[in-house]
Amino acid sequence: MTDPQQPAPADRSDADDVEQHACPKCDAQPGSPCRSRGAVASAYHTRRFTMVPRLKKTLRVPTPADRGPGRP
Repeated sequence: MTDPQQPAPADRSDADDVEQHACPKCDAQPGSPCRSRGAVASAYHTRRFTMVPRLKKTLRVPTPADRGPGRP
């Protein structure tokens, strides 16, 4: 049985995979989106999403709308 708070591997998004790691730039903890000037950043900080092997060569990983980009 899977943990109800964790999406099944097939249902995981890029955002879910990025948020498994803490952000070395803005100190966002695992499970939280990156932050910029106190608000949710519009995209994850590069050093964070490059920790996900399949996203290493991606130029930008946008923060999904359900994470609240631009809101404090």
